[in-house]
Amino acid sequence: MNSSSNQAAGADAWADLSASIESTIREALAVIRPAAAALGGDEDLAQAADLDSAEVMDLIMEIEDRLDLSIPVETTAQARTINELCAGIVQLKRGVS
Repeated sequence: MNSSSNQAAGADAWADLSASIESTIREALAVIRPAAAALGGDEDLAQAADLDSAEVMDLIMEIEDRLDLSIPVETTAQARTINELCAGIVQLKRGVS
């Protein structure tokens, strides 16, 4: 494989990981607030899904259980949307802090 093929394969792997993580977030959200699983990726998660702080923590714990990882408080505090939360978890998976 040449360098550009390796880069494309790596990009595809991260795109697949991102899609898988987004799906996991939506599945976890469906457990906490079923109607919210269809939210747009850029909508404010807590506001649009009408989650209180306890439900946000329940959501994070559900995601952690499903992905078998610990999500730092900083990641959850900075993520206001599904897309931002997904990006933060992808960074964790990539080993970038």
